[in-house]
Amino acid sequence: MATQLKSKVNYVDTIGFGADVGGRGFHIPIDLSIRPDGRIFVANRSPAHRKGIRVGICDINHGWYHEFGSDGNGDGQFTGPTAITHGPDDRVYLADEELNRITVYDPDGEFISKWGEKGSDPGQISGPSGLKFTSRGDLLVVDHLNNRIQRMTADGGYISHFGTSGTGEGEFNLPWGIDTDSIDNIYVADWQNDRIQRFTSDGVFIDAHGSPGTGDHQFNRPSDVAVDQDGFIYVADWLNQRVQVFDGSWNFIKSLRGEATVSPWAQDYLNANADEAEARTRFNSLVEVDQGAPHEVSSKVESYLWDPTAIEIDPEGRLIITDSLRHRLQVYQRSNE
Repeated sequence: MATQLKSKVNYVDTIGFGADVGGRGFHIPIDLSIRPDGRIFVANRSPAHRKGIRVGICDINHGWYHEFGSDGNGDGQFTGPTAITHGPDDRVYLADEELNRITVYDPDGEFISKWGEKGSDPGQISGPSGLKFTSRGDLLVVDHLNNRIQRMTADGGYISHFGTSGTGEGEFNLPWGIDTDSIDNIYVADWQNDRIQRFTSDGVFIDAHGSPGTGDHQFNRPSDVAVDQDGFIYVADWLNQRVQVFDGSWNFIKSLRGEATVSPWAQDYLNANADEAEARTRFNSLVEVDQGAPHEVSSKVESYLWDPTAIEIDPEGRLIITDSLRHRLQVYQRSNE
């Protein structure tokens, strides 16, 4: 595990633009997955504008490719997307907490299959919220409402599970996000217990970190966790409106509050809409905000993260955060001093 404390995490870029009925941009992005070639697949939840429910594909250089999926319960559709990941042969797997199923697509987003049955028996799921493939090709499914992690085959066959409801070691209270490290240790965002739990590849408890609160090492409903190749751990501290960074021994490195700039997609919009561009010249994006709940502060400061829901590490080691309520991704890069 990493123990190097002298590490910097610097803001790099912002990708995105609000697109509530589809097209180039995002609407309430809930999760993302990065294909080995660097293309970013972004699952959009968009509950108020059902046409915005889809997966959009872009890249780190602001390229836009296409989108797939739509609101509904038919093949290839979804109503409550929560998680997306890439699996064998670059197939795409998307979890739907309302339909209680996993939908499988080819690398371009064409429907292949779907599986899942609501329930609490082994192999059944209730509110799936996180997906991650192990190096062995097994799919870890965060079975949110059943308070467990299920290990499945790529086509939905049950292998095993671990976890039960509670607050003790290896127990969960509505877990959400999940990741693995370079040796297949499993990290779970134990959402309502306000902590991250770490397990061996076989689901044996290693340790837990965090407690309720707003200070360093404390969380308020952590929604996701990501681990880079050096063992550094990144936690989407959802209701605290930040991402906390730790080394592999849980030494605190930094808290990321958000530093977003205007993305090229947003700038294209302003260039094409002179009235809005002129109005923006009078907008102060660095307003002083009185002390208040982090959510209220984030709603007023444009550069801040506002409900960060998910984190992924791209092939170049960049940290990509879904800045959900601002319909964008914020990009950071960690480097050693």
